Amino acid sequence: MIRDSGPPPAHPAISRPLARELIETQLPGLAHLEVGERFDGWDMVVYRLGPDLGLRLPRVEAAVGPLARESRLLSTVGAAWTFPHPRVVASGVAQGDYPWPWAVVTWLPGAAADASPLRDDAGPEIGRAFAQVHAPAGEEAWFNPEQSISLTERSENLEWALGLLEGATGPDGERLDIAGVRELWDEALSAPAPAEVVWSHADPHGSNLLAVDGGAFGGIIDWGKMAGCERAVDLSFLYTALGATGVDAAVRAYREASGCEDPGLEARLRGIAVAKCASWAVLDRPLNIAMAWRGFGGLGVLED
Repeated sequence: MIRDSGPPPAHPAISRPLARELIETQLPGLAHLEVGERFDGWDMVVYRLGPDLGLRLPRVEAAVGPLARESRLLSTVGAAWTFPHPRVVASGVAQGDYPWPWAVVTWLPGAAADASPLRDDAGPEIGRAFAQVHAPAGEEAWFNPEQSISLTERSENLEWALGLLEGATGPDGERLDIAGVRELWDEALSAPAPAEVVWSHADPHGSNLLAVDGGAFGGIIDWGKMAGCERAVDLSFLYTALGATGVDAAVRAYREASGCEDPGLEARLRGIAVAKCASWAVLDRPLNIAMAWRGFGGLGVLED
């Protein structure tokens, strides 16, 4: 496997002048709004559009499908959600040198919880949010090749990552308890299997969870990877953005709000979490590495 060094280059046509031209030509009713700060994710470039909107432009062709998926599912599956999340208010088509569709969404205030985690008391609200998301998924649900997979299908990548992490240190000199990781993984494999597939965000790490007011829950963004997954997948990502106490509170609130009686949920979500953290800890992306080692700490797999 090749070490991942970061997102691919954005389409060269993407610029503030392009954003202004797209709005003026295709959505003249929004042309009075200022095109503001630019944010680059893996899939999307986002420009602030006035105080309350954002312009989402696929950076690469592979992001065109996720944008269409996000636009469709937020207006259907997500129509009744009450927690803060973006809503698509308009869309546009290719123009000039820019070859792909794009969208305008509502802007959520707050800061991503990747560099600084959410407070533990944000956990219950997040758990209740995922309880709303996790409606039964039918055959039309997208199969996410990273997250709609079984536990055993994650084993090869976990072993590869652990081979790189032998003797490695985290951002603050932490060392990983490899035996502790394997124990969590074995517990996950031995846990009762999931009984159903539910609609899932499938990528709710700290960069997609927003914090407001010093660490309170501010919402969930970037729904382009939404898919049918088992319940433990979304909850496993919370270790990248919450301490262990916060994750436990989120899961308790989730069970209460959803009525979920899945006996293997906690063991499986810890297994998925430790596998995800191991994968991220060997990337060349500082924020992912920081979130990975934060997760290892919350999972209790750091050496004393």
